[in-house]
Amino acid sequence: MDRLRSASRDGKAWLAGLEAREKEKTGIKSLKVGFNKVFGYYLEVTRSNLAAVPEYYQRRQTLANAERYITPELKEYESTILGAEDRLVELEYCLFVEIRSQVASQVVRIQKTARLIATLDVMLSLAQVAQRQGYNRPMVTNSSEIVIIDGRHPVVELNLGPGAFVPNDCHLMISIIIFA
Repeated sequence: MDRLRSASRDGKAWLAGLEAREKEKTGIKSLKVGFNKVFGYYLEVTRSNLAAVPEYYQRRQTLANAERYITPELKEYESTILGAEDRLVELEYCLFVEIRSQVASQVVRIQKTARLIATLDVMLSLAQVAQRQGYNRPMVTNSSEIVIIDGRHPVVELNLGPGAFVPNDCHLMISIIIFA
């Protein structure tokens, strides 16, 4: 994927480098790298410089004032550049499908972990609010009584503003009736 991304992204820079290298090697200052949809990438040499064309250049197209050539290096890179985007999309989709399949095979573990994280998040949030608001932890017993001393309601207290809420006591007896 990295090679395909690089070819897709850095193709113009590579072609400019090829043009500079070929100008240097051949001494043809008017040499240009170009592209068209019919012939692909090519090296264009004006008629006045045809005598300087090296033997490894392969003629691709004849024009009125120039000749167009291809080299093995340019032909190889052309196939990389032109197919890079399509192959990259295809490869990314294959990787996506593979990852999706791996995630799907672990869905039970992922859901269990998500539930545990959600529980921890709720507990942590409640603990932070209790600390910030000065709440006390209730003492839970097996008694049938509920005794609340200076009880507070967090939502009502926050909405009324500081000092407006009056804490309340509450004493409840729970009776359990069993019908046979």
